[in-house]
Amino acid sequence: MSIKKVVVFNTVSQLFGKAISGGITFIISLLLAKTLGVEGYGDFTKITTYVAFFYLFCDLGLNAAFLQLSKDEKLIHMKSSLFTVRLLLGLLLMFITLIILVFLPGSATQGYTQFVKMGIIIFIPSILFQALISTTNAIFQEHLRYDLATYALCAGSIGTLILVWLSIFLLSPNVLLFAIIAAFLIGSFMTAGLSYVLIKKVTKLPVIFWDPKSVKQLLKAAAPLALTLIFNVVYFYANTFILTITQSTLDVGIYGLAYKFFEFTLVIPTFFMNAALPTLIESYVKKDMMVFRKRILLSAIALTGVAVGVAILGWIFTPLLALIRPGFAASILPLRLLITGLPIFYLTSITMWILVVTKKQKELIGIYGITMVLNIALSLLCTPTYSYMAAVWITIGTECFVLASSVAVIIKSGIFRLQLDTKK
Repeated sequence: MSIKKVVVFNTVSQLFGKAISGGITFIISLLLAKTLGVEGYGDFTKITTYVAFFYLFCDLGLNAAFLQLSKDEKLIHMKSSLFTVRLLLGLLLMFITLIILVFLPGSATQGYTQFVKMGIIIFIPSILFQALISTTNAIFQEHLRYDLATYALCAGSIGTLILVWLSIFLLSPNVLLFAIIAAFLIGSFMTAGLSYVLIKKVTKLPVIFWDPKSVKQLLKAAAPLALTLIFNVVYFYANTFILTITQSTLDVGIYGLAYKFFEFTLVIPTFFMNAALPTLIESYVKKDMMVFRKRILLSAIALTGVAVGVAILGWIFTPLLALIRPGFAASILPLRLLITGLPIFYLTSITMWILVVTKKQKELIGIYGITMVLNIALSLLCTPTYSYMAAVWITIGTECFVLASSVAVIIKSGIFRLQLDTKK
């Protein structure tokens, strides 16, 4: 199969899986918004957003490092080393999540209430499942078999939908939110378990095994990207956290639903780059700059076109949010503003990985470090006064800064100039 067909196959596999899982998540979101109301959905958002914040620390650049090192025949235990490190990381993150939870501010009606904290405790084990899912995805990516990851994702999503539906129709309102959180936890477990089993179709199952040499190489290669991703995660979630502790649960619910639908659209560039990354690494390692540059330009054109199309559709259909419950009509404007910035978000997914592949991690760390500080400062200054609208504009504005800074570094690096010289 040609490189082009491989990228298309894996991208389509992921998109197909996300279309199903995203469609199911969409249905679940509608059910929850309709059943729980704006404030109930606000509590659900607080619980899932807090735990999901730690999901992103499960990566820490380990997958990208694994892809770069997996071809080294001397590191024969790399898969098991990745598996072992991830499980330890997942357990550590669960512990950190619990410790931080104790100190989170909240009253009887605002912030992280005791009710919300109990829901978070129920949901915390999903961090370990996410660590396993991230590991299996790296192996599927190495073998260009994202179709297998799709099967596991769909199974977990369907399981979650069934359990949520049963909870809504069978349980009393007093325990409903906890049951829904448990349903999401079980769905995550199903995805993780099936993903691990499906690895047998492409390679041997990874096991818990501590190989100091492989672990050292893996952590060393992942360190620069890990710091970048930490900055990225913090800046991406800072305004939501500050909104939670400074504004009412009603505002959190309004912003939470808008941001949930916005997140659906962000999976497209993620999946596209998951499929394209191995080919970018290959062409750069071979110093085939003509092919490398061509793939970058084609990726940018494709993702920009998709982003514009998704944004247009989003503007047309966002008024339907008011049909869920009248209170969610307030989510229309923030969602429209967020999806207007989609081309920016799609392009930064490309520029970030260009800098990773071309070993410009120090510059990448600087960009996201500054962005994180900028985001937190603006959120602390503006969110208490302007609520979720401040969160929207800060999210878009800081992403513009990331894109502009990344493009400046890429141009300065001479990647495109080197290509022109090579052609001559």
